[in-house]
Amino acid sequence: MTIWQKIKNVLLSVSMIIIGVAMLFYGEKAYMAIIGLFSLALEIMGLRMLIFYFGMARYMVGGRNILFRGILFFDFGLFTGSLVWVPKGYILMYLAGTLAFSGIVNIIGASEAKRIESSWKFKTFQGIVKILFAISCLIFMRSEVRVVNICAIGFILSAVMSIANTFRRQQVVTID
Repeated sequence: MTIWQKIKNVLLSVSMIIIGVAMLFYGEKAYMAIIGLFSLALEIMGLRMLIFYFGMARYMVGGRNILFRGILFFDFGLFTGSLVWVPKGYILMYLAGTLAFSGIVNIIGASEAKRIESSWKFKTFQGIVKILFAISCLIFMRSEVRVVNICAIGFILSAVMSIANTFRRQQVVTID
């Protein structure tokens, strides 16, 4: 990771911590902000993948995979943004489901990293924490304030893990 990438990751993580603290401060009023942030993050991720595809990835092996993932992320972002008028219970189940799915993907990636004798403990920890936050969101679904607080704490914890991952030594895999 270059110095500029590290600076970008740290600035993004610090802004995530500030947003998480603001969500803790505003409580139930931050409920729509969570949906908006999640929607915006998915749309930006999808747009970045699409721009990368049209700029370079269409010439790469597996470039279509990036195109399809970009379309899918952008589509999920638009879908999440349209959930503002849906009852809040369904939105919470959707957000908890996506968080749990992300945690499962982290755990699967960690098991693959362990299989090829790479670093896997941090990714496993991230996956387990995401799944625990998803379960706690489902348990406290009736109280919007608690769910917002759980999401804010999860947001802050995710930012702290991102900062830790930025400054962690990365393994380089070489082929002999």
